[in-house]
Amino acid sequence: MDERRRWDIDERFTGVSDAAAMLPAVRQLEEMMGGDGWVAEDPESHLLPHLRRVPGWEILGERLLDDGFYEVRARPEEELEGIGVMRAVIRLLSVVAEPSFLVRQAGGDVYDCVTGVMPGDGMFASHGHLIRVIVTK
Repeated sequence: MDERRRWDIDERFTGVSDAAAMLPAVRQLEEMMGGDGWVAEDPESHLLPHLRRVPGWEILGERLLDDGFYEVRARPEEELEGIGVMRAVIRLLSVVAEPSFLVRQAGGDVYDCVTGVMPGDGMFASHGHLIRVIVTK
C-alpha cells in the first residue's frame, strides 16, 4: 500500500485545506488549560455519576492523579476493535463534554480528554476537566 494514503482508498494524497480556522479556539483552550486552578475539583462528584449511567460501559475504577487527570478504567460491554473502540470512548466521554472538547488516543487503550468552558461560553466561570479513560477488555 502507498504510504502517502490517508485511508484505504485515498488516491488524492492531500487534503482540501489547512485547519487554521480552528486555531483561535485551540489557542484559547491552550491558554485556559495553562491557568492555575483551571481544572475543576471533585470529578468523582461532577463526572462519575454521568459516566456510570452510559449504556454499554462498566466503570471499574477511578482516581484523581497529581497532574489533574481523572483516570477512569472502563470496560465496554460489547467486543470492540479498531476505530470502533475510539468512537465508543468518545460516546462515553460525550456525557461530560462541555463547549470545548478534545479527545486523543494517547497510546494503546488509553484515551486522554480535555473538556471545558471558555470565557463567554455561558453562565459559569471558565473551568475544565482532564479525563483519562483506560479501556479494559
